[in-house]
Amino acid sequence: MDKLNIDVPFYGKQFFMLPFKKGTRILLRKTVDRCANYDSLKLPQRENQVRIISYKGGILLLAVTVPKEIEQRVSIKVTEGFLLVSCSSHQGEKYLSYYASLSLNYLLCNGDSVDFKEFY
Repeated sequence: MDKLNIDVPFYGKQFFMLPFKKGTRILLRKTVDRCANYDSLKLPQRENQVRIISYKGGILLLAVTVPKEIEQRVSIKVTEGFLLVSCSSHQGEKYLSYYASLSLNYLLCNGDSVDFKEFY
């Protein structure tokens, strides 16, 4: 298996830049897992935990609900080579937030990758 070196800069103060598979708009699960403190396949999956609120101005807005916590918002924007991800709470400079990880896991649908070309 190829070792993938991924440098994930913190984009400004609000967005992570997650690189797509070269030449595509495909985000790999292994990229998400390397940028989070969680193994995305082991994250809890509850009914109605993540829902799409809107897609406007090129930004996909999701709501994430965790039991006994306040609903959080995750914003996703597709650029030419990166997926930009922002969370309303607990976003660090070195890792994806728990809520962002739940959102991306939802979009990955237990697969190894997801193609974001329809949002570009």
